[in-house]
Amino acid sequence: MTAKATAESIRAIMRRKEKQEPLNILTFCTHERYEQQLCKTGHQFYSIETGKRWDTDYGKIPDNYHPIERFPSGVDFDLILSHTTCERLQIAYNMRSEFNIPVLLHTHVLPDVRFDVKTQTDNFKQVADQTDAISFISEYNMKTWGFNKQQANVVEHGMDYEFWSDENVPEREQTCLSVVNDWANRDWCCGWQLWNDVIQKYVQDTNMSMDAPTIKPIVVGKNPGLSHPASSIEELRKIYHSSLIFLNTSIHSPVPTVLMEAMACGCAVVSTNNCMIPEIIEHGKNGLLANDAQQLQIYIERLATDADLAKELGYNAQQTIKENYNLSRFLDGWNNLFYQTINNYKG
Repeated sequence: MTAKATAESIRAIMRRKEKQEPLNILTFCTHERYEQQLCKTGHQFYSIETGKRWDTDYGKIPDNYHPIERFPSGVDFDLILSHTTCERLQIAYNMRSEFNIPVLLHTHVLPDVRFDVKTQTDNFKQVADQTDAISFISEYNMKTWGFNKQQANVVEHGMDYEFWSDENVPEREQTCLSVVNDWANRDWCCGWQLWNDVIQKYVQDTNMSMDAPTIKPIVVGKNPGLSHPASSIEELRKIYHSSLIFLNTSIHSPVPTVLMEAMACGCAVVSTNNCMIPEIIEHGKNGLLANDAQQLQIYIERLATDADLAKELGYNAQQTIKENYNLSRFLDGWNNLFYQTINNYKG
């Protein structure tokens, strides 16, 4: 460890313990939309450009998020945050030695079911043993990796309810919206083929019966030849509010952020029933759940013909986000985790 790193570490410790000033956090770009939310903690994030750069098609870079190619002079770093267990984690370990600051690993994903799950969980535990703190986006994905609350922390997703619910759209259109990026290449976890099985009924006139409701499928996201991402987060909000139904076909994801955004916007949600989703959506109360394409079609058509049910489910979905997954809860969870990780670090 260099003398410079030692001096910076001492100054950082004094700052965070005595004044509780905003932290300087080293990180790596991983999930643009998630990191936009994380920046609302008010800390300064310095993103080392290795492996991935921020894609502005997915979201604007916040003012307190700084992509860097080298460490800026005069900045006292407090913590290293990694959202993945790839080669970036080894870089994080090297930086820990240089700056004498803790490494926090925050885990978004589940074991990849295309490969041997036990091997993955065993390897993950070895990686986790080298970090100073580990956290997960839900209890579901924490338990799936073989951890409990005595070993790890959980910071669940939080939505900026005031932002997402604030939109004045006179009337929802008879549309069925899905928001996914790189869908076809992520079929195994995002349900591209399932979506096709559901939606084909509404895009091929020959498959439509005379008494079937008119439903227009809409896709937003980076999918060449199929769809484009929204030009701004405000445009995406307007699209949610203009859509009667939100269809989620995820197969192997703890919970898609877009599903919770759609709920905050009051869409009537039709979704697959897996992973963490049934912990958030109660079938028949704030959404409709099924894993079968035909049953998903039945629910879509029921909502398209029952305005009262669609409105009720959409309202209840909004209340779920407002009460249980709001932004304040998310930010408090992260701030507690940041300071806990730093204060527990032995060096």
